[in-house]
Amino acid sequence: MGYREVAAKQHGFLLPCQLTKQELQEAQETGFIIDPEWESYTSPYVFYTTLYEPYTLDNYLGWLVAFPTIPPEERFPTPYFAGTEALRIHNFVSLRSDEPSIMITPPALMPHINEKYGLTYVMNENITPDDWILVDDTPVENILPAMRKFFAHVYDFDDALDTAFSAYHRGYSWDEIAWALEPAVDKWASYETGKTPTNGKEVLELFFEERIPAPRPTDNESIE
Repeated sequence: MGYREVAAKQHGFLLPCQLTKQELQEAQETGFIIDPEWESYTSPYVFYTTLYEPYTLDNYLGWLVAFPTIPPEERFPTPYFAGTEALRIHNFVSLRSDEPSIMITPPALMPHINEKYGLTYVMNENITPDDWILVDDTPVENILPAMRKFFAHVYDFDDALDTAFSAYHRGYSWDEIAWALEPAVDKWASYETGKTPTNGKEVLELFFEERIPAPRPTDNESIE
């Protein structure tokens, strides 16, 4: 596969390690490699090409430059975004949390991380394909475990409520959401009783005190 095909597969980006000196010279001389229209802190780690479409794949770019000396096809097991960052990629909006941007990483790749990229790398020796899905070609943690990490760090009651109700409208059950809420049991107290929840279901009850979610169109499930 030539470097142009590699760039097409990677949405217009190339890692320096994917080019020989001759290919790099050719790509620069022919104008295939371009300078971004803005100053980018990812530029030292990845080449932008004429195939790049601005503002469309920032999450994929972040994953690509996290290990700038390792081509994507050699990243196994697959490192993936997790927690609050994963929920943002899943399009849960307005997420406020003091959690750092996390990437779950296999131990074999830890020596190759880009420490300047601003991610927190969490080592996991047992990454499997069931732990993540692709969202716009970016490996992203599944929603429920990502929510559990988010709820451990969320500080805003309304933001937590909106996230839980958004998961409900995406098809998750209240039992699943209650499991994800367990790390938030000591964050808020009931306005009605003054008691602090002891489990995820009781956190949901606090949310229901504030607002009852609109029902899903095809769901008759009770929130009790």
